[in-house]
Amino acid sequence: MNLKSLYILSIVILVIWTISCDRKEAFEPDPSVNIERLGDGLLINEDELHPNGLYMLVINTGDTTKLAITSILLNKANYEWQVANSNVMELVRDENDASIAYAIARGDSGTSTTLTLIDRGNNNAKKTIPVIISKYWADPVRFTFIGTLNKHYYYISNDIKGWAQAENTCEEVGGHLATITSQEEQTLLEDGRGSVVEVWIGLRFYKEPSETTWHLNKWVTGEPLDSDSFQNFVSKPADPGIFAEYYFYFVEDGKWENWHEITYHYFLEME
Repeated sequence: MNLKSLYILSIVILVIWTISCDRKEAFEPDPSVNIERLGDGLLINEDELHPNGLYMLVINTGDTTKLAITSILLNKANYEWQVANSNVMELVRDENDASIAYAIARGDSGTSTTLTLIDRGNNNAKKTIPVIISKYWADPVRFTFIGTLNKHYYYISNDIKGWAQAENTCEEVGGHLATITSQEEQTLLEDGRGSVVEVWIGLRFYKEPSETTWHLNKWVTGEPLDSDSFQNFVSKPADPGIFAEYYFYFVEDGKWENWHEITYHYFLEME
């Protein structure tokens, strides 16, 4: 399954999510209710962008994804997980928390299986979602695809975060804040951001614990930023200054400027 096909499938899932985006109230399990319908009370990886949890799980090849169950059923839960094909995805339960499991992508890109969650404590409430293994994929609810260059895939976030939280989010989905080492990358990101003005990039001041001097000589990936590297600063600063302006972002004309920890959109790069 190619990237375009995954996005088409994702859009279909997004429509389903949009139709039923209101959070349900807790309800008492009723044995007369169909167990799949009762399974709507089991939310997998619920968050502000997925208030009813995931309806599809896509994992990048070789990655591990944390799955957390939130139940709005009233009886005490007794969870059971089932994976149709463990060669595609392996599931490891958390030893200390029955509501958490870790999904490990074992299959090749394009392979798929299903994940079923059963709550034996709530009349066998059951939720089954498709699982797809992909080489490069980012949730279209969270990110908009910009383009690809030299086998790297670039996205812009649909939400805003502080720099540190943005970098954590990028790492969680198998990538990092975008690094810019050529004019081609710079142009792709400038064109791809559309009407968004400020966007975080993968560059920040840092210093070692034993040091007092701030450095600005490498990207978050460790790629060098030196006199021979592509640079596009408004004016390259020597240090973060008194306002703790550690983090770098695109300003209106695409130049790189540093600022403190506030919320902007951010570029994701997957390679």
